[in-house]
Amino acid sequence: MKQSQPEAEVLLSQPLPPPAARPLIGLRSAVLLVVANMIGAGVFGITGDLAQFIPSQSALLMAWVAGGFMALCGALSYGELAARLPRSGGEYHFLSALYHPALGFVSGFTSLVVGFAASIAANATVFGIYVATLVPGLDPVWAALGLLTGLSLLHTFNVRIGVAVQDVFAALKVGLILVFIAAGLFFFDPRAAGVPAVAILPSASDWDFIFNGAYALALISIYYAYLGWNASVYLAGEVRQSTRNVPLSLIGGTLLVLVLYLLLNYVFLRSVPLETLTGKVEIGALAAEAIFGRAVGGVLSGLIAFALISSCSSMIMVGPRVTAAMGEDFPIYRILTQRSGQGGPRYALLAQWLVAAALIVSASFGQILQYIGFTLSLFSALTVFGVYVLRRRGGAYTGIRAWGYPVTPALFIGLCLWMVIQSLVSTPLTAVAGLATIATGLLLYVVSRRAA
Repeated sequence: MKQSQPEAEVLLSQPLPPPAARPLIGLRSAVLLVVANMIGAGVFGITGDLAQFIPSQSALLMAWVAGGFMALCGALSYGELAARLPRSGGEYHFLSALYHPALGFVSGFTSLVVGFAASIAANATVFGIYVATLVPGLDPVWAALGLLTGLSLLHTFNVRIGVAVQDVFAALKVGLILVFIAAGLFFFDPRAAGVPAVAILPSASDWDFIFNGAYALALISIYYAYLGWNASVYLAGEVRQSTRNVPLSLIGGTLLVLVLYLLLNYVFLRSVPLETLTGKVEIGALAAEAIFGRAVGGVLSGLIAFALISSCSSMIMVGPRVTAAMGEDFPIYRILTQRSGQGGPRYALLAQWLVAAALIVSASFGQILQYIGFTLSLFSALTVFGVYVLRRRGGAYTGIRAWGYPVTPALFIGLCLWMVIQSLVSTPLTAVAGLATIATGLLLYVVSRRAA
């Protein structure tokens, strides 16, 4: 099928058609959606894994700063794209409009498999690990699958209730983290517990860790922990006053999470010796036990597992909007646009459940992280480069713009490319899996075009 006019020109010169679903999401819910997507298994499970490669407190904290700065640069760029190209679908919509529908389709397929299903699997896996520490004999895999299934059914059959539940869980999660931070900063004495003081400023030897390939791989994992900074763009068509509220939710949510992550990791390192955290996934449980004692620490571990429900819920809610947008544009996938009586994209949710369930039973937490980071970095870099493309193509624009342009988009793209190159060198099997996913998406695009 020939295309007589590039999609971006159409989008920039004509009003958009009405969205497929009524806009039910306000600014507060959009910010909480971003926060809930970002705060999840990453911050409660990554630092212990990273300590195996970066045995330095200050270098670890700097990695969290770098990841947050990278996410903020991305959020600033996505904010401008969302204001100028308002429609649900995220990278699928942006890349189709800015470059070519083939690239957008491959990105959408990758979002289904990697951006959401794999991220849901990672969060559910850590949820299962935390729950299993509280319920002896419980298989973490079954706990993860139960969470995945229950939340998928909720978001299938009632969107309004799903949004309300999501808001409550996200607010409770932020509250839990604030309590955790306050207790670790003001009611815990590391000297009495024999924990060394946290070194915040890097020493001369720390810079050796920061400028080597292992640090780039660490940033891939931390990039996973910050994933979700772009959450609200995936359902922009369902956000009220989307050209204003979507960019504000991206920036505000990312800044809030950056501050919370730094404080929370400082508390982890302040309450548990680094060598004790090294190689552990349940670092939140270890820190809770050190700060509150074994009995109360067990309760806090349960609350951390409870908080991970919000992360899974937000991703389960957002992901199907990408596949539904693809179904609107490609007749062969039109079934993905079908919604339940209460507005949930049921078949898109089912497809997401199948992929996430397969990853839960077949891959480890660390493998999922590297797979996610490598693959999504490619498409995020291409999307942020679209700010340059759009400004060159779209002429004058007086709406929301990316602060710090052209520096902030360039920094984001540079960090993404650095991580991708280091992943190709250091973990080639992960890179092969990511490239195979991209190739599969391209094959499906060719099939869909021929069917059309």
